[in-house]
Amino acid sequence: MQKEYTEQDLEMLKETLCRFLSRESVGEDEDIYQAGLTSIMVLPLLAEIEDTFQLTVPDADFLNARTPRALAQMVQQLRDN
Repeated sequence: MQKEYTEQDLEMLKETLCRFLSRESVGEDEDIYQAGLTSIMVLPLLAEIEDTFQLTVPDADFLNARTPRALAQMVQQLRDN
């Protein structure tokens, strides 16, 4: 069972992704790589997520979280551990 996440976290992640993807919006279940995230963007995005949420995110966890909702769930799981 997936852990829950806060809507605030989800919205913050969506806003961050929109900046990185130069888009006005991104769907909660939209694959961020299909939406335009490139390998060059991954490290700066990961650093921003870690800074925003004050967490250390394992690379494998980040790479497996392919949607904003999955990223929000990942953030919550890391907080809970």
